Amino acid sequence: MLGGKILACLPATHHIQTRCSTFMKITIQFILVLILSSCASKKSIERINISDYEFESITKAFDAKKLSYIGLKKNCVGEDRIKMSNEKDCKNCVAINNTYIFWTDENKSYVQKFDNYSEFNIIEIFDFKPTEFLKNNTTELQAESVKRYQVDKGTYRTVSHSCFRNYILNDGKIKYEKKFDIFDLTGENENLNFKTNNSLQLIKLNNILNEIISELEKENRFERNKKTCYNTVYSS
Repeated sequence: MLGGKILACLPATHHIQTRCSTFMKITIQFILVLILSSCASKKSIERINISDYEFESITKAFDAKKLSYIGLKKNCVGEDRIKMSNEKDCKNCVAINNTYIFWTDENKSYVQKFDNYSEFNIIEIFDFKPTEFLKNNTTELQAESVKRYQVDKGTYRTVSHSCFRNYILNDGKIKYEKKFDIFDLTGENENLNFKTNNSLQLIKLNNILNEIISELEKENRFERNKKTCYNTVYSS
């Protein structure tokens, strides 16, 4: 009788093992699906986040705040971009352009730096009022354009490796864009448009902002907000 009971139990035990095996397979497959979905979602988020540091996206964020501002993007063609990453920077971060937004809010003026990987801290500035400059020079800024480096009638000069400035300006009523090649501001003794170009209000503005930026960079005032680094995770 005892032997008969043992034999009777064997099929039930085998059935349980089969069910357990099937359950484990389903569980493992479900976990794998979750992991893959998480990875896909993370990549999608990263693609969205990096677009936040594009010039147009940055200025749209200031438009939403109803602020007047001066946006400046600096970039160079063919420049050496090989940099060593360090603890103070974003991991594997190599900036290919720098963007600066200058604005005034409640009678205080500020500048914030961005690059293609993250944003930096906001700095209050005291010797320049962006809103006031826009108000006093809007007509000239909208009408003026930097002319090409001209050697003689119908002859122009360019270089393969140059630096460019892209401005997006918003005086609260009108938003407009200005671009120019730094090379077109050079050639005092050869460029027929040298004097005209360098007397423009846009170039006077560019010189003022360059001085402010250089001074802040020299004092190491721009501190990267590493929590905003694209594709990088930092602990607080």
